[in-house]
Amino acid sequence: MIALSLLQLLVIAALAPLVQGAMKLLRARLQGRPGPSALQPYRDLAKLWRKESILPAGVSPIAVAAPGIALGVALPLAAALPLAAPGMPPLGEIIALIFLLALSRFVLGLAAVDSRSAFASMAASTEQTIAALVEPTLLLALLGAAALGQGTQLSALRYLPFGLAGLLAVGAFFLVLLAETARVPIDNQETHYELTMIHEGLALEFSGWQLAFIQVASHVRQLSFLLLAGLLLPGGTVWAVAAWAVAIAVVVTVVETLFAKLRLFEIPQLLASAFVLAAASIALRLFGTTL
Repeated sequence: MIALSLLQLLVIAALAPLVQGAMKLLRARLQGRPGPSALQPYRDLAKLWRKESILPAGVSPIAVAAPGIALGVALPLAAALPLAAPGMPPLGEIIALIFLLALSRFVLGLAAVDSRSAFASMAASTEQTIAALVEPTLLLALLGAAALGQGTQLSALRYLPFGLAGLLAVGAFFLVLLAETARVPIDNQETHYELTMIHEGLALEFSGWQLAFIQVASHVRQLSFLLLAGLLLPGGTVWAVAAWAVAIAVVVTVVETLFAKLRLFEIPQLLASAFVLAAASIALRLFGTTL
């Protein structure tokens, strides 16, 4: 089981930059632009590995450790998904997973504030505000999708009879997915305007191998969330989950093309809607509806 989990981790880590590149290419084509190659993220990471890492003077060890912690959270998330092998506790436990993701976000935010950059600090504040709405919704969506009545292991995600409760949970999870992967209409990965950057703003003061760590962690988390969304949909096999992940990646890219980024004060309304959907899925499961 450990060998299968390690193999799964290596496959996800190897394919994660390709998924990022393919989504950027698809978005460019939908907007009528040629776009970069799907392999461009690999070239970017190779270039960052060759560059020196420079941090602002006077930062604490937190800034040095933050990229490694972010990557150290993303990789266990990829290994814990019940694809090649059932998730192993405690990493295969939903509540522990939520806390790990919160730890990564907190450490990156702390490092951004420690850099004493006004734009990075503003991005950290915005990220924590969004996280206060995203994390409870993510927990309820996963519990409502599969774990309710079957424990809180990630392996329970593949054994849910699909119905109205599942649809509501998937809808809530999709909105959470947009937030966790820094996608429009909540965030925009392609912006370079400091006043609107959220996720990218956290990495504003990093460079070299540290920035490469953060980017790899971001790519792995994105693919892991796409696969996690695939686990909430009918199928149950590895290939079905992979097919759903591809389909969801295409839908996310289409959403980015059709919608504009929301204003900051409108984001809580969208995430509150996601919370209501997740809570409704829990209520339907509790009342035992067969819809």
